[in-house]
Amino acid sequence: MFDVPSRKEYVLPGTIDIEERYLFKLVDLKDVGVSPFADPAKGEKFHNIEWSMEVAVASSKQRVYDNDGNPWTYIEQTTSKTGKNPKNGMVAKARLYIEAFLGHGVEPDEITADLPNQLIGRYASGFFEFADRETKDGTKYQRLQIMRLSPYKAGAAAPEPAPAPVAAAAASTDEIPF
Repeated sequence: MFDVPSRKEYVLPGTIDIEERYLFKLVDLKDVGVSPFADPAKGEKFHNIEWSMEVAVASSKQRVYDNDGNPWTYIEQTTSKTGKNPKNGMVAKARLYIEAFLGHGVEPDEITADLPNQLIGRYASGFFEFADRETKDGTKYQRLQIMRLSPYKAGAAAPEPAPAPVAAAAASTDEIPF
């Protein structure tokens, strides 16, 4: 079939502020095929995963819209690797995302075929940053990416004073507009 372009061109909504914390709702996970980073000579067959997330500003809980006024969906890619290296502390990006959306660290036996279904519709919070990138032909550009996702705790991002303990236990994600 057709080759996928090496870099997608997309227009950022004008409202993105890298100083703001954002809420991310995972709306879709797609396996987009064998990763170009997989080395067949080593027997590697890991895939690329596309994470589609709806975005809202954490402080106001207002959804982010694109320049045409439509709800904006941010798309990030990771590999399907979920490893954690105890020697050097490196953790696969997909595992960091899984843990942020689940709200806790995961054990290897929790990473099952049903895990994507458990993640869809869950929330995480985090910041954006601009990262310097370079194409294969040497062209330099900046790309918006998530700095790091953290578990979302209902009411934690609200600017109001902390509610009474009983109200905090009742807080839910129902207050988020997406």
